Amino acid sequence: MPRKAVRVRSEAPVEELIAGLTVDELHEVVSGAVERHGDVERQVRLIAARGGDDLAQLRAEVDRGLRTRRFLDYGESAGWARAAQPIIAELEKAVEAAPSRALVELLQRAVGHVVKVMMHADDSDGLIGDLARELLALHARACDAGVADPVKLAAWMVRFGFDEQDFFEVDPVRYTSALGETGLAAYRDAVDARRDGDSFAVRYARERLAILDRDVAALVKLLGGDLTIPYQFIRVAEAMRELGLDDEALAWAKRGIAQTSGWQVAQLYDMACDIRRREPLEVLALRRAEHEQMPSSSTYRALRAAAEALDAWPLEQDAARATLQRTDARGFVDALLSDDELELAWSAATVAPRDALGSELWLRLAERREHDRPADALAVYQRIADEVLEPADRRAYRSAARILERARAAAQAADELDAFAEYLTGLRERYRRRPTLIAILDKADLR
Repeated sequence: MPRKAVRVRSEAPVEELIAGLTVDELHEVVSGAVERHGDVERQVRLIAARGGDDLAQLRAEVDRGLRTRRFLDYGESAGWARAAQPIIAELEKAVEAAPSRALVELLQRAVGHVVKVMMHADDSDGLIGDLARELLALHARACDAGVADPVKLAAWMVRFGFDEQDFFEVDPVRYTSALGETGLAAYRDAVDARRDGDSFAVRYARERLAILDRDVAALVKLLGGDLTIPYQFIRVAEAMRELGLDDEALAWAKRGIAQTSGWQVAQLYDMACDIRRREPLEVLALRRAEHEQMPSSSTYRALRAAAEALDAWPLEQDAARATLQRTDARGFVDALLSDDELELAWSAATVAPRDALGSELWLRLAERREHDRPADALAVYQRIADEVLEPADRRAYRSAARILERARAAAQAADELDAFAEYLTGLRERYRRRPTLIAILDKADLR
């Protein structure tokens, strides 16, 4: 009987095999791939367009690959964005190799295409928007080479920023050098001529021009408004920091802290601490004031970090905990857990109002207590499982099953498996008319 031929697969790296092919053999491989795969044809055309001043081929690929007339659903949007990525990469190579006025205009054309696609697509994951952001960044880099026509650039910035879309801002501060005096003057004139002066785009342009002019009074008026909410003070302080006026930024942050309230005040404290990060005593004072004004486990941790930087936490700890204990039972227990004070945390939890902690924190407590006091953890797991099962919902059933699996482990550690089995029997009887729940419990072997 003749021996059957055995095909031996070469183990050489593909790159090595490619290097050994003749030009005719490479032509055969690429031609075959082009016939089977459209993305290979696109890559061939893009590579062929490199190395010359003529951007005609690259423009053709931009028009072919970055446009579509049909609506893209969620899955199609992701696929379209992936297919467009090689064109973006080729444009980046062009920016790196030879920025030019024609390339700047091509990038403007490209981002215009992508934004139009995004307007007619389900871009929930933001991939098409990311392409637009990449193109805008490439456009700014190309303009940095000083190749753009300043007046035409200003006209595009106004047209794109004010009329064509409202997803992205084009920052005149970023384009200052590319615009020069002539372009900036044209941009200012165009902004001043807008009748929609209260639109977001026009307000943004005026704010950024005030940054360029270092016009503090205008910035306070534009960004601060009536100065009644923390966000207004945040914006003014951020503008002062952008201008390098840290003392003024700190003053605005402190003013916002003193005059407003709400969760955004924390951002003002963060900004003040960042400005004074080289002054640890002042940072400690700020964090102490923040914890006293709006105590939470987060402000407690921030205060602890500031105090530990000065080896002063033992001096701050008792007062910080007392502040939490008076005002925020949940934050107090959370802080004690973070400090590994497990017994204190458990004691505080057991005397807190029943609904003060929430199921998530109770589960964290149970998990930490399970090793030393499994019976305590078991009681918590069973109570939380009962609460989770109140709504008739598949996700609730799965969540309860995971909790009950932890409960079973705690019951075994506590030598209470018989009592746990009785609990499960009662639970199954109570929910016997929920077949989906019973099936999930069966699958988890919770009987």
